[in-house]
Amino acid sequence: MLDRLYVRVIEVLVFVAITAMVGIGFLSTAIRSVPGWGGLYWAEEIIRYACIWMVFLCSGLTIRYGIHFRVDLVLAKLPRRAGIALALFAVAVMIWFEVVLIWFGSKVTIMNMEQQSTSLEFPMGYVYVAIPIGGVLMLFETLRLGWTIWNRGEPIPASEQPLVD
Repeated sequence: MLDRLYVRVIEVLVFVAITAMVGIGFLSTAIRSVPGWGGLYWAEEIIRYACIWMVFLCSGLTIRYGIHFRVDLVLAKLPRRAGIALALFAVAVMIWFEVVLIWFGSKVTIMNMEQQSTSLEFPMGYVYVAIPIGGVLMLFETLRLGWTIWNRGEPIPASEQPLVD
């Protein structure tokens, strides 16, 4: 239940972000053709920040669905036990990266709460907080992946097998 709610909330937030990006971009471009109007001065800033948030919100789901970049050719050719060990090592490296991302992302967020955005003049920390939030989402999904690999004894969980050969 909570699992599906989590995925649904992320999907809705990403849909809202991409809809806002397209709508604001189109509106700003259309307004430029009206004499006396120069477009929406803040449109580019909103589009950029929505894109940043969209990427970091989706980062956890890319791990969940196995579409995050990884090379699994080696895993498929190794003996099962060696493949599991290599997959768990890769999970450990991912966890290390995500912890670093959360730590430094939090520091950058706090340091930039006083800095104002150029057009909208709101704290840049609101943009940068997407980094630790994305790191937490990725960490959650990576721990879930590691648990699945450990429990099932498969280097590539069946739910993450490629959809096409």
